[in-house]
Amino acid sequence: MSAAVHALGVLTATVHILDPVERIPLVLIAGTEVTDPEIAQQITNPICWENGEPPKEKPARKGTAASA
Repeated sequence: MSAAVHALGVLTATVHILDPVERIPLVLIAGTEVTDPEIAQQITNPICWENGEPPKEKPARKGTAASA
């Protein structure tokens, strides 16, 4: 049982972050595909990302956001 997960970006540098759930330190190495938006938000230095800028938040999928 696996789901397709879209990478938000690929790291070009090793970074130290905190796990967003358990709040424990994590080390992500260059070449890691970041798929969790909460992790991506912690990596703000553009030099750490393959395209030279942090990934932008993707809009919620149709039907998942509450309508006003």
